[in-house]
Amino acid sequence: MNFKRIQAVFLFAFIVIDIFLVMMTKNNNIQNDNNANESANSTVIKEMKRDDISVKKLSNQKKSGYYLSATQDNNLGSEIVTLKNQDATIDSADTISSTFRTPIKVDAKHPEKTINQLIKKPGFVLSGNQYTFNKTDSSKSKLVYDQKAIDGNFYTDDARITFNLNENQRLTGYTQQKLNDVKVLHEKADVISQERAVIYLYQYNGIPNNSDVVWAQLGYTKLLHINGKDVYIPTWIIATKNKSSNHEQIHRINAFSGASFKTEQVQNTAQSQQSLESVNNKDE
Repeated sequence: MNFKRIQAVFLFAFIVIDIFLVMMTKNNNIQNDNNANESANSTVIKEMKRDDISVKKLSNQKKSGYYLSATQDNNLGSEIVTLKNQDATIDSADTISSTFRTPIKVDAKHPEKTINQLIKKPGFVLSGNQYTFNKTDSSKSKLVYDQKAIDGNFYTDDARITFNLNENQRLTGYTQQKLNDVKVLHEKADVISQERAVIYLYQYNGIPNNSDVVWAQLGYTKLLHINGKDVYIPTWIIATKNKSSNHEQIHRINAFSGASFKTEQVQNTAQSQQSLESVNNKDE
């Protein structure tokens, strides 16, 4: 083996070792950051427990989501003629209100199992395959189905079917709204974890002492209205309940930024418009 070949072998080995060391250092830094975050989160969770706030095991798994745009479907009025065995009307807010001519018997313990079969059939509801059962918002008298988004579900009355259930375990009717023309405005981006969202809410003084964190789920909620369309973002929807009064309250945390906000109030401000324009400009 000549000198140049030996030199080349050593150079290659050096490059491989260098890459390995860089990767090890990077992984160690990431691991150290993760360990530091986990330690900080654990400290806050302990503080919450000292404040008599009950929290179940929270996921620290990071997910991702989109900025989405959508419009209210205003063609439902022309489509309700396809519904069967029910009397359906639609109001000015594009909401279908329907009553089944004969109440429908459902599974006594799990009524959603019956609906999951019926909702696939034409004539039961409009575009039933676009909706999925929401366990957290359902009750003994109401069963809620949310419209599916690109990679999750919408969490808004504008994209929801609410079935009415009587004391005899019969479906008597429902209300329905639907979103249309759902589009991605920006490439997928990381969102904060469930654990981090609950911690943010606590740090914003959003969880009173002597409370339970009942559930926390990720869904798309309305951020703003612009140019005739609604903009939706991934949001952690968190339910808390006071242990004394048993009163349940819903909170929302922006899953991109971790900020707390009320999605019921459409934020059609200049600042919001600039935010959306900056998102669109990144795609150009």
